[in-house]
Amino acid sequence: MLSSSPNIYRIFSKVLLLLFALALGSTSPAQQATNVKEPIVQKVEPPNWWVNLTPEVMLLLTGKNLRATHVNCNLQDVSVSRTQSSANGDYLFVWLKVAATLKSGTAICRITTADGQASFEIPFAARKQILGRNQGLSLDDVIYLLMPDRFANGDLTNDEPAESPGSHDRANPRAYHGGDLRGILQHLPYLKDLGVTTLWLTPILKNGATEDYHGYGAVDLYAVDPHLGSLADYQELIAAAHKQHMKVLHDVVPNHVGPRHPWVKDPPTPDWFHGSSGQHMSSSMPIKRDFYGQQPAKKATNDLFEALVDPHTPEQFRKNLTEGWFFNILPDLNTENPLVAEYLIQNSIWWAEVTGLDGYRIDTFPYVGRAFWSQWHQETRKSYPRLSTIGEVFHPDPTVTSFFVGGRKGWDGIDTELTTVFDFPSYFAMRDVLLDGAQAGRLTNVLRQDSLYPHPEYLVPFFGNHDTLRFASAPGATLTKEELAFALTLTLRGIPEIYYGDEIGMAGGEDPDNRRDFPGGWAEDPKNAFSPEGRTANQEKLFEYVQGLLRLRREHDSLRVGKLWHLASDDTSYIFLRESEEEKVVVAFHIGANARTMNVALTDTPAKGTSGISPIFGSAQAELAGDVLKFALPPQSLSIFVLQ
Repeated sequence: MLSSSPNIYRIFSKVLLLLFALALGSTSPAQQATNVKEPIVQKVEPPNWWVNLTPEVMLLLTGKNLRATHVNCNLQDVSVSRTQSSANGDYLFVWLKVAATLKSGTAICRITTADGQASFEIPFAARKQILGRNQGLSLDDVIYLLMPDRFANGDLTNDEPAESPGSHDRANPRAYHGGDLRGILQHLPYLKDLGVTTLWLTPILKNGATEDYHGYGAVDLYAVDPHLGSLADYQELIAAAHKQHMKVLHDVVPNHVGPRHPWVKDPPTPDWFHGSSGQHMSSSMPIKRDFYGQQPAKKATNDLFEALVDPHTPEQFRKNLTEGWFFNILPDLNTENPLVAEYLIQNSIWWAEVTGLDGYRIDTFPYVGRAFWSQWHQETRKSYPRLSTIGEVFHPDPTVTSFFVGGRKGWDGIDTELTTVFDFPSYFAMRDVLLDGAQAGRLTNVLRQDSLYPHPEYLVPFFGNHDTLRFASAPGATLTKEELAFALTLTLRGIPEIYYGDEIGMAGGEDPDNRRDFPGGWAEDPKNAFSPEGRTANQEKLFEYVQGLLRLRREHDSLRVGKLWHLASDDTSYIFLRESEEEKVVVAFHIGANARTMNVALTDTPAKGTSGISPIFGSAQAELAGDVLKFALPPQSLSIFVLQ
């Protein structure tokens, strides 16, 4: 009897463990082998939630055999309102109602199917204090766009994650180079010293291919790419930026995921995407530029968004844009599907809450239906009313870009509620004037159309980004012209954006050459442009020029919040006034190759009554003669004056 007791105890222990596992709904390896029909939960999205954030949360469970007949949770204040499984049982949607009385804790929920049980957990945490988080943008801000993989390598251990062998190669312009979130964190002092206030990071989500360093091929919408670090690294970066009184924009892409996302082969619903990998439309338009009387483009820079703006186009003219796979490669999410819409909205709420981010840069904005954007903004702003959003509408015509901005309804009766857009029209005009010999009045003509926007002061002017040829490498570019590009960007109305490395005149051709590594971001780099000692004479000259303009912008509220008034404009020069309640400044831009004089009458302008004028930037000269300002403008110059 005594000799057999240990065997009895072992059997009894196994029975107890089995009963405990069944009570929790878990499945042992032995059971999986003998009963392949039992439910298995492999992933829960979102992975956690917060109390007093939303009254309901929709969970998407991924696994096997998830055709539930019943789902219940152990917390009294969390109840299951409904469920919906995919036909193959690989997915289960679970809607949880969250009572306002719920305290922080973890809900353990049990799934019951005809063939067994499984359990999953969903933690609910208390929300952090809102102060200093989710701030939104203001007219005081200056945005700095950077690509995390190309900026600085702060953690060598994540250069080539075990799950991505062969992905790291600095000699390959389309491979990962090792930049990461910790590298950005380490160089916040550099950005602070430059004078920018807001960081826009290209997407930090987990991507699927070895060439997806750019972040636009997501395979997991709830995970940070391991090449860049962890969620904790991202949270630490945003917290550190906030301590430096800086903000962070999160790049969000509701239009598509990467072609390697598991959904592509096995979607949660048959209509999760517009089409399938085997049969789908391309985002390329069926109509050509001559449809709207436009000349064929030497190089395509934008799609014909005119068809979306035009109230007379039938649906077939618009469908490719809103339902086609981007570049015929990136799977287009069906945001007309309520489940897709709810998933994406919750995902954006999750990132805002888990990190404290201050706004969203929204990729490929026109390619998503406008009704979704209205819903997305309404739902996210219930929790984050100050959240700012900037949409990418890559187009040179203000009559097109303005259609997508919120604050008014379009011909379709929809208000997208988008805060603003990047000012692509001024980007094209600026490059035409500075590089291609266009008249300076091209700038004035773009600004003339500010009346199309409810709030043109929130437009985001820029002269370069990660999708364009670096200004320094464009035909006709010089150091002086790049200085002028900065000067215009930082003195026109709006919240300006700077592309990383342009402040030191980084070169770069077409994608991916325009996304070179920032010199000094890697220990092995021969030069460190993060420090004055590591910059060439021209790099330092441009850096100080930009730094000086940003300092001037901080010191003069008229350059940040002041109303813009035209004073004079012609083929080579544009003179404008920025007027705030506190002061008036005049900006004189001249692109001509020769010096010139200009007389500007102040009668019946906001500058009337001026008693004097003082230079604060640039080498132009000006004097007041009665009610006339007389300017002596050097060639290719921009100067700023304060009026008394």
